[in-house]
Amino acid sequence: MTDRFLLMGQNPDLINRLDRLSKRAAWTFEQVTTPTGLVVELEHEQPAGVWWDLDASTLDTAIATMTLVRSQVHGPITVFVPRLTEQIQRKLYQARADDVIAVPFAERVLRALIEQRLWLYQHVKTQEPEAPTNLASPGMVAIGRWQVDYQNYQVLKDGVQVELTPKEFQLLSYLIDHRNQVLSRDQLVNGVWGYDILNTSRIVDIHISHLRDKLEDDPHHPVHLLTVRGFGYKLAE
Repeated sequence: MTDRFLLMGQNPDLINRLDRLSKRAAWTFEQVTTPTGLVVELEHEQPAGVWWDLDASTLDTAIATMTLVRSQVHGPITVFVPRLTEQIQRKLYQARADDVIAVPFAERVLRALIEQRLWLYQHVKTQEPEAPTNLASPGMVAIGRWQVDYQNYQVLKDGVQVELTPKEFQLLSYLIDHRNQVLSRDQLVNGVWGYDILNTSRIVDIHISHLRDKLEDDPHHPVHLLTVRGFGYKLAE
């Protein structure tokens, strides 16, 4: 099975180096150009690992994002830096990065390092993902024609199951906990993702849009997942 990685970065030279390395190692990688794009992509697919180009973001953004997604990435996180310093290494390792690599790098050494990390992750039992938090109460809660089953982490619409990602379910649960209240995007990020980072508008807007597509009869004229212009969102019963 081919190992697939996610690359957060835009540096053409780094992309070319990783492309050569991937072809030799029979890997593939998908590029995202923003930290927000990486967070969203991880909601839908689990990569073998993450490659992060520090040249494409600030150190603080990299640390915040890794803190957010570390529990979702069950493989190595490798950070490529244009200049290797003790402070950068210390902060990234505290954010649970696996390796911090100076660019340019020796391709054969990097391949051996990543292969060793993949072997390690495959042979060490990973923890079960945490169940969604911020749930309103055990049992079933009805919102119009939606039924939210907290015990089985399922959402039904007219009795038919609707497939949600873990973060979509958690966001819906948080909105139900605060039904009929107007919540800002920052409140939703802190309550669901647990960290105040990145472009909060894009993260929340994307997930609200996905929930509307899956649950509302007309996503462009929602009945329950409402936008309160200038403030944020609210879930109306």
